[in-house]
Amino acid sequence: MKILFVYPKFKKYLETNPKILEAINFPLYAGFKTTPSLGIPILAALTPDEHEIHFADGNLEEIPYDTHFDLVCINCFTPQARAAYEVGDKFKERGVLTVMGGIHPTNMPEDAKMHCDAVAIGDGETIWTQILEDAKLGKLKPFYKAEVPFNMENYVLPRRDLYKNKNGYDWKPLLIQCIRGCDYRCAYCAIPSAHGGCFRFRPIKNVMNEIEQNLDLEGLFIAEDQFLIPEERIEKYAFEFFNALKSLGYKKKIFLNCSTLLNPNPKLLNLVREAGVESVYLVMGFDPISVNAVSFNKPQTAERNIKMLRDAGIDIFASVGVGLDVDNADIFKRHIDFLERNNIKHVEFWILTPFPGSPTWNDFKKKGRILTENFDFYNGAHTVFKPKKMSVEQLDEGFLYLWKEFFTRNPLKPEDAAKYYNMTDEYLMAHGLKKV
Repeated sequence: MKILFVYPKFKKYLETNPKILEAINFPLYAGFKTTPSLGIPILAALTPDEHEIHFADGNLEEIPYDTHFDLVCINCFTPQARAAYEVGDKFKERGVLTVMGGIHPTNMPEDAKMHCDAVAIGDGETIWTQILEDAKLGKLKPFYKAEVPFNMENYVLPRRDLYKNKNGYDWKPLLIQCIRGCDYRCAYCAIPSAHGGCFRFRPIKNVMNEIEQNLDLEGLFIAEDQFLIPEERIEKYAFEFFNALKSLGYKKKIFLNCSTLLNPNPKLLNLVREAGVESVYLVMGFDPISVNAVSFNKPQTAERNIKMLRDAGIDIFASVGVGLDVDNADIFKRHIDFLERNNIKHVEFWILTPFPGSPTWNDFKKKGRILTENFDFYNGAHTVFKPKKMSVEQLDEGFLYLWKEFFTRNPLKPEDAAKYYNMTDEYLMAHGLKKV
């Protein structure tokens, strides 16, 4: 079969709310194009050689609607949903078999099914072979559901050759996955409903092999927020992982997510720094530690954890969410005061968003608090629900106040883009910058 994988276009965080760009006066942060998520490269790696594979990224190029394909596979997360539906509709009109998967179709399968022949629900690794066999016969089932969680011992190395040589990406790190699923049930998170409610760990030797095979990519992005949470199984895996990474001697920039719900073990944090992590993307605003710190004026644990990161030599790029039901119109100034008191100099802000599949989405749907299901706006830059202790206008205005007030006090410097965002040399040079 001739198979086309499609990564649909989506509007970036800052593109959909230009008032933010006006507030920070730094156009470099808008419009840069990133490589796709791992769903497509993983399925491509699992596709037998008898099939002819093609790939189109709607953020870089036109989708080849009028080229003959036997099967079109569309992968998307929520901000891509509208574009994904459009792609599915157009290929269906041409009589091409279409299948849609990813976190959004998994959490909204009936909605996605209106725009494709089949929906892949859950881990694609366990159902991809059956989808291909049915497509060869010219008939897909409406839904393919992964009934058994995928065993991460069998994780395949994603086929990044699909996009490595494409021109136009401004951010090309090695995005890796180490943990799938999550034991926690954070209100705004759709991961447990899509990938399972328990941690599944990928073998560390397999991860290191993937890193060694992709040293040509520009830095390493470890996307899981869970790596530094205070949980025994996570801590054990984290020690093994960062010891292996340290032994590997990886020399490029490493981007690591975490939250203020942080493991306070100084030995682990020191190891993270020794392995090459110079800064973390510190998510705040909905975990219990940061909520206590800002909403309830109990900052001791959060400030201790921030100090521990700094004591280990790790810099902080904060990501602050607002819009919880406990938040009132005073929350914005409290966030600014907290950031200033803790000397955090680089930050981005976002509005908490009830993604489909999350507990908050289910709760807000029942209570009639969802204002729009235009998923273009489900990217953290818009209020898409009715806040509890303030108006929509107050949340929107407070969100812009955060950007204006913080960056008035901490004006962006051009070198910040090179330090905190692992943009390509070409993109930085086009803006008169270079890596630091």
